[in-house]
Amino acid sequence: MSQNRIAVKRNGHIDHAPIVDAQSDSQGAFAGAQYLMGLQIFVRLATFSMNILVIYIAGRKAFGVASIRFELLLSTILFLSREGMRNALLRVDTTISGRNKPAASAQKRPSSQEQHIINAALVPIAVGMMMASCLYWIYVGGSASMSEDFSFYQSSLTIYILAAWIELCVEPLYVLSRARVLFKLQAKCEAIAVTCRCVGVVATLLLGYYLTTDQSETNPLRLLAFSIGQLAYAIAIIISYAWYMSQELGYSIWLCYIPHKENGDGYISNAIGSLAATFVGQSLIKHLLTQGDSMVMARFATAEEMGTFALVSNYGSIPARVFFLPLEEASRAVFSKTAAANNTANLTISGSKSVKKDAQAQIHNARNVLTALGKLQFLLGLFLIVFGALYSPILAALARQSDVAVSRALAVYCAYLPFMGLNGFLEAFVHSVATKSQLIRINVWMAIFTVVYVLVAIEALWRFKLGSAGIIGANMLNMALRIIYCKMYISKWFANISGPRFREMLPHPVVIGMCAGSGAISIAMKTILSHLPSTPFHLSMLAIGGSLGIATLISVWIYEQPFIRSVRALRTGSLLHTKTE
Repeated sequence: MSQNRIAVKRNGHIDHAPIVDAQSDSQGAFAGAQYLMGLQIFVRLATFSMNILVIYIAGRKAFGVASIRFELLLSTILFLSREGMRNALLRVDTTISGRNKPAASAQKRPSSQEQHIINAALVPIAVGMMMASCLYWIYVGGSASMSEDFSFYQSSLTIYILAAWIELCVEPLYVLSRARVLFKLQAKCEAIAVTCRCVGVVATLLLGYYLTTDQSETNPLRLLAFSIGQLAYAIAIIISYAWYMSQELGYSIWLCYIPHKENGDGYISNAIGSLAATFVGQSLIKHLLTQGDSMVMARFATAEEMGTFALVSNYGSIPARVFFLPLEEASRAVFSKTAAANNTANLTISGSKSVKKDAQAQIHNARNVLTALGKLQFLLGLFLIVFGALYSPILAALARQSDVAVSRALAVYCAYLPFMGLNGFLEAFVHSVATKSQLIRINVWMAIFTVVYVLVAIEALWRFKLGSAGIIGANMLNMALRIIYCKMYISKWFANISGPRFREMLPHPVVIGMCAGSGAISIAMKTILSHLPSTPFHLSMLAIGGSLGIATLISVWIYEQPFIRSVRALRTGSLLHTKTE
């Protein structure tokens, strides 16, 4: 098999540097992906566990300010500084072959290919420094009330910005590790850094707790703890990468931070530079779409409202992380083939029968996946709306984290989750099959929906005083608009083909009736048992909810057997039609 090569333009001609062949590269990537998947599970469990303890020790307000204002600051610096260059380096193949890597003993400096990677990776460090300086003064100028309410607010802000810049300094080592497909190394470094962050936050909070003479007073280090934890994370991750990469590279780590021109060429190739500029614009739009709620909360919400929103997001986002994201990513693998099949043979253009059958098979696969995932989301949505909205406030009360605002926000968030899940795989299909011009139009509509969301969210906070529930409700409207747009696009895409039908996605009437009945019984029992003391009442309601949930699941098992078989077939791959030979 012939080797693939990286093409770097130099003085008008193309210089090809050998890289790993595509097949072995893909095998290495998929083999290493298990480490990243395990890492995500570890990070989420560690962060979730730490947040529960932090909310108890530091209080909801400090947790909200750190989770909304400080995390927005951190993500803005990191995402806008490095995401464009990372995506550019992904598109311009920079994978370094294991058998083509120079021997450590023979190599004294980075290879030409590695030097181009290093030069590109140094750009986010400089950009991040300038961005951090600007954002610091913006935050300081607009946070006078925060400085009065929280001790060490400006100190915490300064440390957060310092931590962001230190984390950016790991970029050359990170992109080199990714170029060498060192997933296990990345997982080790990230796990060490996350552990250090958790230890730093909890240790600082405990120190502040013991320094407080009057236990009724607030912890003086409650906000500083989050910045100390983030600084510990940044220092740990750069030390970890430096340690492990020093064993992989055949030259000094310091050479990864020195730009150098190769053979009279510029520091960064034109291909990487132009791609990075394009992706920076896309990153800005993506950042506005994903961080819109945090931006609105940071500007218009009180510390109490931020705390409620952060608390609800910490608990409520678990289904999204555990179920929705894996389903969305898995569906993209099928949907991406659909676009190629549709472009190759449009089913109306004359061509070979095998080509038409191949295209039909791929489009039929997309239809099956859309139908199965649609029904799954409707079933999950029914359970979340009925059992999540009614019983999540009870669980929060047992965890001593409940009040009227939290209960209302949790109930609305449970209703919001089905919209999030449905939108996820619909957009996965749209983005997989849309052409470049269609993607531009889609991004314009997404931006319009975001503007609508921001306006509604501001009104919900300022005029109607709905707090976190208002923000989540505005998010629900945003998702509904995006779902409607995707539904219209998909219907048009399947205009001349047998596409997914809405009625096929609806649960069986008996299942719908069981969910409705469970909701009615739960509301009635809540009224009947309201005279009981708090703990017996909550435990009794949980027992009732558990019984009703089991009964509803039994109805799903009995009346949704065709759907269950299709999910099993989808999991094994037998639901998907293979290409004809």
